[in-house]
Amino acid sequence: MSKPFLKLLRWVIATLVVGAVFLFWAGERPYRIFFPGEPEPVEVEPRSDDRSATFVAVGDIMLSRGVAKAILKSGTTNYPFEKLTEILLRSDLNFGNLESPVSGNDHVLGEGLVFNARRDHATALAKYNFKIVNLANNHAFDQGLKGLLATRGFLDNLGVRHIGVGEDEGDAWRPAVLDVNGIKIAFIGASYASINDGGVVRKPNVARIEDQNRLAAAIQRAKIEDADYIVVTMHAGIEYTREPEKGQIAFARAAVDVGADIVIGAHPHWVQTTEIYRGKPIFYSLGNFVFDQRPEERRKGLILRIKLRGSELDEIEMLPVIIDNSAPRLATADESREILRKIGVTDPILRP
Repeated sequence: MSKPFLKLLRWVIATLVVGAVFLFWAGERPYRIFFPGEPEPVEVEPRSDDRSATFVAVGDIMLSRGVAKAILKSGTTNYPFEKLTEILLRSDLNFGNLESPVSGNDHVLGEGLVFNARRDHATALAKYNFKIVNLANNHAFDQGLKGLLATRGFLDNLGVRHIGVGEDEGDAWRPAVLDVNGIKIAFIGASYASINDGGVVRKPNVARIEDQNRLAAAIQRAKIEDADYIVVTMHAGIEYTREPEKGQIAFARAAVDVGADIVIGAHPHWVQTTEIYRGKPIFYSLGNFVFDQRPEERRKGLILRIKLRGSELDEIEMLPVIIDNSAPRLATADESREILRKIGVTDPILRP
């Protein structure tokens, strides 16, 4: 073998060795050439999502009739909420179902099954951190369309968002998206009835639970608006019953099927059973929160303290309440166990 050929062979082998070493080096590091004396940057592990938010959800809030009288007697508009000040003011936001219109006619306190709240009484919602309420319920039209629109305007001026009602069906189904510590939480609301007639008459101003195509479109719109967590609420069910009926179940499961992260119900005036459907929690009824009904089961309710970590559920804490003279308080340990037992819950902390 000639010397020139051997030299060429050694050069080829050396080139291959150097190339192999370079490829190995490049595969282990970002593709960048470093000059002599330049420090190599430290590789940083991707940081997990450290955004967090806590919000509270409650059941029916009715500021009319006997509640209005209790507020006037107490001498403070804080009366319905002050026993739960610590819980309500330590959350990032509170959410509930507002079941009494705020028509602007403060001389009408409501009677029987026709409700109306005074404006000064309703200002306590903002003071106690209720940043959003559902208005889709069977009492939405208690003061007529004028009263419904006045309620929306009052809440807008108060800085309280609202869902479930609107100028038309499209507006009623519009999701409200709130940015909480960088987490976008969407709320969508619907009712089994437009007026207090069991659901017979339809009004285009109130979102209805049978409109599942509009439900799907609302959830899709929330996703387009980059919602991290989607809350669907329903005002539905048979009053004074423990188990949900088929309309509630159909709506709640349909909501999860098309992307809801949690479904929260109200209207039955009792705390109802819960379920986990396709990994998502459904609370069929949280019962009453601020109400003047006197029978024992109607004076019981459930608060949900929902903790999020980024777009994921961290945990839900269930806090039973007892309503004394129209105002809720935290239930005692024995009362809490009894309320949770009736809905089949043994652990008040729900984790995914």
